[in-house]
Amino acid sequence: MKQKIIGIVLAVTLIFSFIPVVMAANTLPSSYGAPKDFSIHYREDGMDSSWAGFDANVSASDELRSYVDIVGADDSVFSSGEYTFSDILLQLDYKVDSGSWHYKSQWDEDPGYNTNKSLVRIEKGTYSNSVVFDKSQFESISPGETLPADKSYFDTHSMDFRARYIVSYQDSNGQFYQYFSPWSQSVSFSNNQQIEDPDKLINHIPGLKSADLKKDTDNKPYLDIVTDQAHEDLRLLNTISNNAVKTEVWLSVNNGEWKACHSDSFVEEFNIGSEAYFGLQDSYENAVYDIKFRYVFDYYNYPAAGKSGVIYSPFSNVVSHGMAAYSAASEWAKTVLDKANSYGLIPESLKGADMTKPITREEFAELVVKLYEKTTGKTSSPASPNPFTDTNNPEILKAFKLGITAGTSTTTFAPRELTNREEVATMLSHAIRVIVPDADFSTTGAPVFKDQKDISSWALEHVLFMSKAGIINGADGKFMPKALTTEEEAAEYGTTTREQALVMSASSFEKFK
Repeated sequence: MKQKIIGIVLAVTLIFSFIPVVMAANTLPSSYGAPKDFSIHYREDGMDSSWAGFDANVSASDELRSYVDIVGADDSVFSSGEYTFSDILLQLDYKVDSGSWHYKSQWDEDPGYNTNKSLVRIEKGTYSNSVVFDKSQFESISPGETLPADKSYFDTHSMDFRARYIVSYQDSNGQFYQYFSPWSQSVSFSNNQQIEDPDKLINHIPGLKSADLKKDTDNKPYLDIVTDQAHEDLRLLNTISNNAVKTEVWLSVNNGEWKACHSDSFVEEFNIGSEAYFGLQDSYENAVYDIKFRYVFDYYNYPAAGKSGVIYSPFSNVVSHGMAAYSAASEWAKTVLDKANSYGLIPESLKGADMTKPITREEFAELVVKLYEKTTGKTSSPASPNPFTDTNNPEILKAFKLGITAGTSTTTFAPRELTNREEVATMLSHAIRVIVPDADFSTTGAPVFKDQKDISSWALEHVLFMSKAGIINGADGKFMPKALTTEEEAAEYGTTTREQALVMSASSFEKFK
């Protein structure tokens, strides 16, 4: 829902000075989705549990995330002065027991109708927040209605709530824009609430997008952290606990021991002062570090669960900086390995590794995820819940969700096992089918190998396709798909080395990019 009103300005929360630069090209959303992760928390007045109102917790819809990213960008229609302010309100509607909602059309028609809406701080990198709704706001919506006196009211009564966003901004000509989102799903509050299980809600692998070492205006180092959006279960845990989920960052410098270096709130973008870890230097280009994070939750913040203590999510993937691309490699492979590194195809776990060693199932899964993301420009997400009992590596779970890899059983992945050539051909073929689903996958004209009878039936089509595409080759007319005897297993016959896998990945990238 959208309104355009000339010359009317609501309360301003963010003011942007006019900057005479070339107008930035940004497309503002033309509609806004309903609030996500909506929850309600009772507010007490003093120690007697008397009712003071409610706290409402919400997360931004996809459209609102896009909007606040534009508002917070250095080069945007707001920083250029095309638009001069941004205002985001949360409006609350409610009903008691089986009564009716209080919404009336006046709420849409009168921009000054402000009794049941409050400013909400939704910003770039912080896409969720809580909003206070005082009891006076409820009293003004429905004067004379019986409202709670204290928490005992909710032993026999319930209140249902829904919320919507009101997004407002003004252009440089004084034209005012106002958008109403749809109402959120309703939530109910009583003293008989459904109890959630935080152990299950937190058990999702987070994703770390980037961790760049930068300098501030005083030339001091800081880490600029960007994470993936947390799983919806984690967002639910954060809202039902009134924003109590924390982000814990761990750092390893110069291949040293891991140390917890920072704790933050439930945000997706934040900075960590890092002078204590890197000192003051003219340049940090050669800094060597690994970084990861996890979510932390204290049961103290959700007493309804009846438990105590602190619980943790699994750790995220590791982001590394300054690691050598490899420590050892065959001469024939170095040129292509350098290209693979420049393409961003070498996973962090293989940085600095001996490339002549056989690649494991885990390492290859990480490699094919890199190939998928760098070739398509898309970011993948881990499968959830995790079906495997022997790994919680998010890269494995990404490859599994994409349909590129499978487990060795319904519950195991065997991450440390070495891959064989037919497995590598099959996984790469699956990756290419996900990357370019409309490609020609026929095997007509593919070479016939002397040992083709030894290729498993499930792998044959993929081996032939990959060999026809020129990405996988045999030797002396043989493909050597796998070890068939204990002697061959001991000799690592039919395995694929890390450098061979990366050469195939680079060839796939160049062919299908």
